[in-house]
Amino acid sequence: MNSSHKFNFQLAERFLEDWADPPEDPLGELSDFEMGWRCFCFEHNHKVFIEIGDAQKEVFLDPDICMMIESNFPKEIAKLSQGQKIVITFSESWFIITLLPTDARISCTLSKFGTSCWEKHFEFDRTHVLDVLRGFLQEVMQLAVDKGYITLEEKEEFISPGLASSTDAVVLSK
Repeated sequence: MNSSHKFNFQLAERFLEDWADPPEDPLGELSDFEMGWRCFCFEHNHKVFIEIGDAQKEVFLDPDICMMIESNFPKEIAKLSQGQKIVITFSESWFIITLLPTDARISCTLSKFGTSCWEKHFEFDRTHVLDVLRGFLQEVMQLAVDKGYITLEEKEEFISPGLASSTDAVVLSK
Protein backbone atom coordinates (compact mmCIF):
# COMPACT_ATOMS: atom_id res chain seq x y z
CA MET A 1 0.00 0.00 0.00
CA ASN A 2 1.34 3.41 -0.95
CA SER A 3 1.28 6.15 1.66
CA SER A 4 0.65 9.43 -0.12
CA HIS A 5 -0.48 12.97 0.42
CA LYS A 6 -2.03 13.30 -3.02
CA PHE A 7 -5.76 13.05 -2.52
CA ASN A 8 -7.64 15.86 -4.22
CA PHE A 9 -10.88 16.73 -6.01
CA GLN A 10 -10.34 19.89 -8.08
CA LEU A 11 -13.02 21.80 -10.00
CA ALA A 12 -11.43 22.83 -13.32
CA GLU A 13 -12.45 24.70 -16.46
CA ARG A 14 -15.92 24.79 -17.96
CA PHE A 15 -16.75 22.02 -20.38
CA LEU A 16 -18.83 23.49 -23.17
CA GLU A 17 -19.77 20.41 -25.20
CA ASP A 18 -23.32 19.10 -24.82
CA TRP A 19 -23.30 15.34 -25.06
CA ALA A 20 -26.52 14.69 -23.22
CA ASP A 21 -30.05 16.01 -23.20
CA PRO A 22 -30.98 18.64 -20.61
CA PRO A 23 -32.52 17.32 -17.40
CA GLU A 24 -36.27 16.79 -17.46
CA ASP A 25 -38.91 16.02 -14.88
CA PRO A 26 -42.03 15.22 -16.92
CA LEU A 27 -43.87 13.71 -13.94
CA GLY A 28 -42.94 16.53 -11.55
CA GLU A 29 -41.31 14.14 -9.06
CA LEU A 30 -38.17 16.18 -8.37
CA SER A 31 -37.95 18.95 -5.80
CA ASP A 32 -36.90 22.45 -6.85
CA PHE A 33 -33.53 21.72 -5.25
CA GLU A 34 -33.03 18.46 -7.17
CA MET A 35 -34.05 20.00 -10.48
CA GLY A 36 -31.94 23.09 -9.81
CA TRP A 37 -28.91 20.95 -9.00
CA ARG A 38 -29.30 18.88 -12.18
CA CYS A 39 -29.80 21.98 -14.34
CA PHE A 40 -26.72 23.61 -12.80
CA CYS A 41 -24.54 20.58 -13.53
CA PHE A 42 -25.82 20.42 -17.12
CA GLU A 43 -25.74 24.13 -17.93
CA HIS A 44 -22.48 24.89 -16.09
CA ASN A 45 -20.64 21.65 -16.71
CA HIS A 46 -17.01 21.65 -15.59
CA LYS A 47 -14.17 19.21 -15.72
CA VAL A 48 -13.19 17.82 -12.34
CA PHE A 49 -9.72 16.40 -11.74
CA ILE A 50 -9.40 13.68 -9.14
CA GLU A 51 -5.91 12.89 -7.92
CA ILE A 52 -5.31 9.83 -5.79
CA GLY A 53 -1.67 9.06 -5.19
CA ASP A 54 -0.05 8.65 -8.59
CA ALA A 55 -3.40 8.18 -10.37
CA GLN A 56 -5.24 11.04 -12.02
CA LYS A 57 -8.81 10.81 -13.29
CA GLU A 58 -10.87 13.38 -15.17
CA VAL A 59 -14.64 13.42 -14.70
CA PHE A 60 -17.36 15.98 -15.31
CA LEU A 61 -20.02 17.69 -13.21
CA ASP A 62 -22.56 16.22 -15.60
CA PRO A 63 -23.06 13.32 -15.13
CA ASP A 64 -20.37 12.00 -12.74
CA ILE A 65 -20.33 14.56 -9.91
CA CYS A 66 -24.06 15.24 -10.24
CA MET A 67 -24.83 11.57 -9.59
CA MET A 68 -22.18 11.27 -6.87
CA ILE A 69 -23.59 14.19 -4.90
CA GLU A 70 -27.22 13.10 -5.45
CA SER A 71 -26.32 9.70 -3.98
CA ASN A 72 -26.41 11.19 -0.47
CA PHE A 73 -22.78 12.34 -0.66
CA PRO A 74 -23.01 14.51 2.49
CA LYS A 75 -24.31 11.49 4.43
CA GLU A 76 -21.50 9.37 2.99
CA ILE A 77 -18.96 11.92 4.25
CA ALA A 78 -20.64 11.72 7.68
CA LYS A 79 -20.37 7.92 7.63
CA LEU A 80 -16.67 8.18 6.78
CA SER A 81 -16.13 10.66 9.62
CA GLN A 82 -17.81 8.15 11.97
CA GLY A 83 -15.38 5.40 10.99
CA GLN A 84 -17.50 3.61 8.40
CA LYS A 85 -16.40 2.45 4.95
CA ILE A 86 -17.81 4.30 1.93
CA VAL A 87 -17.76 3.59 -1.79
CA ILE A 88 -17.87 6.40 -4.35
CA THR A 89 -18.88 5.11 -7.77
CA PHE A 90 -18.26 6.93 -11.03
CA SER A 91 -20.23 4.61 -13.30
CA GLU A 92 -19.99 6.86 -16.36
CA SER A 93 -16.19 7.00 -16.06
CA TRP A 94 -15.80 3.36 -15.00
CA PHE A 95 -14.05 3.62 -11.66
CA ILE A 96 -14.73 3.29 -7.95
CA ILE A 97 -13.07 4.84 -4.90
CA THR A 98 -13.38 2.79 -1.70
CA LEU A 99 -12.44 4.57 1.53
CA LEU A 100 -11.97 2.60 4.75
CA PRO A 101 -10.99 4.53 7.90
CA THR A 102 -8.74 2.99 10.53
CA ASP A 103 -7.83 5.32 13.38
CA ALA A 104 -6.13 8.43 11.96
CA ARG A 105 -5.63 6.91 8.49
CA ILE A 106 -7.84 6.03 5.55
CA SER A 107 -7.15 3.07 3.34
CA CYS A 108 -8.13 3.95 -0.25
CA THR A 109 -8.68 1.54 -3.11
CA LEU A 110 -9.04 3.00 -6.59
CA SER A 111 -10.61 0.40 -8.91
CA LYS A 112 -11.01 0.70 -12.66
CA PHE A 113 -13.63 -1.48 -14.33
CA GLY A 114 -14.78 -1.96 -17.91
CA THR A 115 -12.62 -3.17 -20.79
CA SER A 116 -9.44 -3.02 -18.69
CA CYS A 117 -9.53 -3.56 -14.95
CA TRP A 118 -7.02 -2.70 -12.23
CA GLU A 119 -6.79 -1.69 -8.59
CA LYS A 120 -4.41 0.61 -6.77
CA HIS A 121 -4.15 0.90 -2.99
CA PHE A 122 -3.16 3.99 -1.05
CA GLU A 123 -3.19 5.25 2.50
CA PHE A 124 -3.99 8.83 3.48
CA ASP A 125 -4.34 11.00 6.54
CA ARG A 126 -7.96 10.76 7.65
CA THR A 127 -8.36 14.47 8.36
CA HIS A 128 -6.95 15.40 4.94
CA VAL A 129 -9.41 13.13 3.08
CA LEU A 130 -12.37 14.50 5.04
CA ASP A 131 -11.22 18.08 4.46
CA VAL A 132 -10.87 17.48 0.70
CA LEU A 133 -14.30 15.86 0.36
CA ARG A 134 -16.03 18.52 2.48
CA GLY A 135 -14.20 21.34 0.72
CA PHE A 136 -15.13 20.06 -2.73
CA LEU A 137 -18.77 19.56 -1.71
CA GLN A 138 -18.96 23.09 -0.34
CA GLU A 139 -17.22 24.62 -3.38
CA VAL A 140 -19.42 23.00 -6.00
CA MET A 141 -22.64 23.59 -4.08
CA GLN A 142 -21.69 27.25 -3.49
CA LEU A 143 -21.14 27.66 -7.22
CA ALA A 144 -24.69 26.37 -7.80
CA VAL A 145 -25.92 28.98 -5.29
CA ASP A 146 -23.85 31.75 -6.91
CA LYS A 147 -25.29 30.89 -10.33
CA GLY A 148 -28.84 31.00 -8.95
CA TYR A 149 -29.79 27.33 -9.34
CA ILE A 150 -30.29 26.54 -5.66
CA THR A 151 -30.78 28.73 -2.62
CA LEU A 152 -28.26 29.22 0.16
CA GLU A 153 -30.74 27.63 2.57
CA GLU A 154 -31.12 24.55 0.34
CA LYS A 155 -27.34 24.23 0.10
CA GLU A 156 -26.82 24.56 3.85
CA GLU A 157 -29.54 22.02 4.64
CA PHE A 158 -28.24 19.55 2.06
CA ILE A 159 -24.54 19.66 2.99
CA SER A 160 -24.98 19.86 6.78
CA PRO A 161 -24.73 16.08 7.41
CA GLY A 162 -21.27 16.00 5.83
CA LEU A 163 -19.76 18.93 7.70
CA ALA A 164 -17.38 18.56 10.62
CA SER A 165 -18.93 17.10 13.69
CA SER A 166 -17.96 15.87 17.11
CA THR A 167 -17.86 12.31 15.76
CA ASP A 168 -14.57 13.05 13.97
CA ALA A 169 -12.71 13.47 17.25
CA VAL A 170 -14.49 10.49 18.85
CA VAL A 171 -13.37 8.10 16.10
CA LEU A 172 -9.82 9.44 16.17
CA SER A 173 -9.53 8.81 19.90
CA LYS A 174 -10.56 5.15 19.64
